[in-house]
Amino acid sequence: MSESGGLQQGSPAVGAAGSAPAAPGGGGAECSGAAAGSAGIAAKKAQLRSAPRPKKLEKLGVYSSCKAEESCKCNGWKSQNPPPTPPRVDLQQTAVSLTEPCRSCSHLLADHVSHLENISEEEMNRLLGVALDVEYLFTCVHKEEDADTKQVYFSLFKLLRKCILQMGKPVVEGALESPPFEKPSIEQGVNNFVQYKFSHLPSKERQTIVELAKMFLNQINYWQLETPSQRRQCSPIDDAAGYKVNYTRWLCYCNVPQFCDSLPRYETTQIFGRTLLRSVFTVMRRQLLEQARQEKDKLPPEKRTLILTHFPKFLSMLEEEVYSHNSPIWNEDFLASSSTSVQLGLQTGKWLYLSSVWRACFPPISVSKTMKRQFCVFPEAPLK
Repeated sequence: MSESGGLQQGSPAVGAAGSAPAAPGGGGAECSGAAAGSAGIAAKKAQLRSAPRPKKLEKLGVYSSCKAEESCKCNGWKSQNPPPTPPRVDLQQTAVSLTEPCRSCSHLLADHVSHLENISEEEMNRLLGVALDVEYLFTCVHKEEDADTKQVYFSLFKLLRKCILQMGKPVVEGALESPPFEKPSIEQGVNNFVQYKFSHLPSKERQTIVELAKMFLNQINYWQLETPSQRRQCSPIDDAAGYKVNYTRWLCYCNVPQFCDSLPRYETTQIFGRTLLRSVFTVMRRQLLEQARQEKDKLPPEKRTLILTHFPKFLSMLEEEVYSHNSPIWNEDFLASSSTSVQLGLQTGKWLYLSSVWRACFPPISVSKTMKRQFCVFPEAPLK
């Protein structure tokens, strides 16, 4: 059974500018702090899933409505002895009895979890994962200062909580629609670009271009977008409404699910197309090149020429096709009309290594106030 989200079209997005949901209340670019937050959530889920069944029932009882009688409106079991703050490990490992009464309605814990008696261990573990995502979002709601951001955190919080109550699976759709949102996708458009501009090159040179293309796609998948309000400050005449819709979609389908894995997750490059790419390409290109220039000494010698010389020219050529009104790479039938095709294949070992080199040397960056108006772009040398 699926449960649809109630996010309104164009509702403000989750996360501050350039932020990924890291540890609850955290912010900033998706880097070591965010990775640590994601790892911490995963560790908590693994610990809870290995707990005894009574402990699991107690956890889910907190999010389960009382079924003792129809007149009872209690929507979650509450312990008579709330855990201390911060909780002690020894108390965390002690499960309460199913005969323990609820502090709110006085009915037993068993009355709240009666619907879970016959579910499989796999389904119970799935619901436990949803419960921990609910707690994560709850903390985000209370620590988030931006009102628009708080609103969407709360919408996702309610969606996941409802999924526990109804034992359903979360589906974020409603007015946001379901992915993919545009065809061809960014990934396919870049595939087409490589074919359109570089298919005549010898195999070795063409492979260099393919590596650059894959590295670029990887950067998009980990890029942190500006909030609509911050974008309006830089581009007041831009399509603000359209950007807000895509930004909200990106957060719900790509960004937040990196940490709340009970939500379905998609790659940005596979569900968005030219519209989103146009809205982020210029800032992204300039920041990537500025970052590479500032930290070029961190690059391995064998990759320095590729990133400092070839990558700027590659991005300039791609930029022309992104903003061109008649570029053929955005035609859905582009490959059908081509004599040959070059598919990038997102899981190839070489490109994953190259992307790991970039991310190791240059942590993912976000839009900063100082970088919005001051960019230093490399002199663009021709491809060799």
